[in-house]
Amino acid sequence: MSETGHIGHNLAIWGVVTASAVAAMLAFPPHWAVWAAGILWLLLWLVAILGLSDGPSRKFLSGTLRHSNYTQIYTALTRRNVMWVWGKLCDEAGDRDSLPTLFRAALTWRLYDTALLLAVAYPLVLLVGQWIVTGEDGKVGTALVLPAADFWPDRAAVLGAYAVLAFGVLNLQYVKNAEGSPIGKPANRTFLAAAAVACGIGALYVATTKFQFAGFGLFAIAFAFSGALRFEGVFAFAISSIMAITPSIGIVASLTNSAFLAASVASVFLLAVLIPVVWIERRRNGALARLMISVVVVGVSLAIASQIDWSSVDEDRRSLFLFLAVFPLLNALFDVVSYAVTLSLLRRGLRAGWPFLWGLLDLLIACALFLALGATLVAVVHGLNQLAGVRLLDLGVLFAGVRETPGAYVWLYLMLFSTIVPTALHFAVSLLGVQGLWPRVLRRPVAGWVKTADQSPVQAVGAALALGVIWTIPLIALGGIVWGFWHFGGEAAVWVLGRYFNLLLWIAAEPVGAF
Repeated sequence: MSETGHIGHNLAIWGVVTASAVAAMLAFPPHWAVWAAGILWLLLWLVAILGLSDGPSRKFLSGTLRHSNYTQIYTALTRRNVMWVWGKLCDEAGDRDSLPTLFRAALTWRLYDTALLLAVAYPLVLLVGQWIVTGEDGKVGTALVLPAADFWPDRAAVLGAYAVLAFGVLNLQYVKNAEGSPIGKPANRTFLAAAAVACGIGALYVATTKFQFAGFGLFAIAFAFSGALRFEGVFAFAISSIMAITPSIGIVASLTNSAFLAASVASVFLLAVLIPVVWIERRRNGALARLMISVVVVGVSLAIASQIDWSSVDEDRRSLFLFLAVFPLLNALFDVVSYAVTLSLLRRGLRAGWPFLWGLLDLLIACALFLALGATLVAVVHGLNQLAGVRLLDLGVLFAGVRETPGAYVWLYLMLFSTIVPTALHFAVSLLGVQGLWPRVLRRPVAGWVKTADQSPVQAVGAALALGVIWTIPLIALGGIVWGFWHFGGEAAVWVLGRYFNLLLWIAAEPVGAF
């Protein structure tokens, strides 16, 4: 017996095979994919040889091969992150619970709060960020809200303010994770100072420059995230939701061209809703508190749509109302369902032999939700057009523009695709689950060879060689999948989006009757 797993014999054979394989490929150059697969197999074979060199490693490798689900790579990369998010936003659930039980545990009001905050902040960050990076005109619908600008001093000033806010957020989160954060902690004061500076710069831009939207966006983001991150305990999520919604109400008020009125309406709305919500939260009725927020916001939006004389409001400001006050709130409703589906399928995939299938199911459900979101937005816009008595958004012009000049609506696409982003990440990570393509009936003999690799050189060589093959083939399969997406995914995506556009156009024309 050899405690080193006969590593000398293994390395000698590996060296001979490696030299022969490299010489053959140099003499008769194959396709680059053969080179890549060959080098990958040789390297993983070497790793297997080294892994068999001590008893504890052999015991670990043998145990993983005997496990019913051979998906350790996928599990190691996802479990900790998934469980961290689950602990923050979802109710408790067991690893062996059914999928419906996991979904019910994932779909919480805390998750809704997070979706609402992200849905409001995301389009603002996206639009202002695009303007900072490119310097080109930033549009919301038909409204030009960010004129093209040089980097210095306009874009540089806004970028600096975002950097200050980001520093404060990271500083506060670091101390929270490490020590907790009582009110007197320096990190709290640093964060509040950073948020105040960002708000101040945003307010200055609103008051003094032609880039008022950049300033308002910065002010709104600093305001929303200040509430979300500053408060702790039972009030944190309710306050973050209200503060996330308040900037949208301010945007609606800005239709009157009065910055003072916009700030006043936002402040009154914040106080009017915050007081009863905090009172309800004290009685630990989170569902009622969030329901109240949702009803109030919908009611305010309907009141504005029906009471304002929209014929005197220019088309650009109508777009602001829809894209920054209405659409994000609808997005949040679909986002929270999408997030809950993704989290529950991630939990289910952790115990599955083929997590890739759960990632694929998540992608299919997200596509259905994306279509439902598009249909809902079309119906809501048509309804608001009817309620306002004028066209807040001309759906016919919008569809024609998307068909004729699709590149002009990138910001709209990115805003709507927020529903599918977590799903896309889940699907990408789940591809690592192709490791589980090896059935246990084929892994068990190799597990026995690995366990007894110290008994003879023949068993050691066979165990290392088989282990290298078991590791290599799933990675080659993963490479083939990625190659397929790279070469054919673009055409497939264009085809799918074309069918999606045609279906949405039919929904707008027939069931909704928008045109």
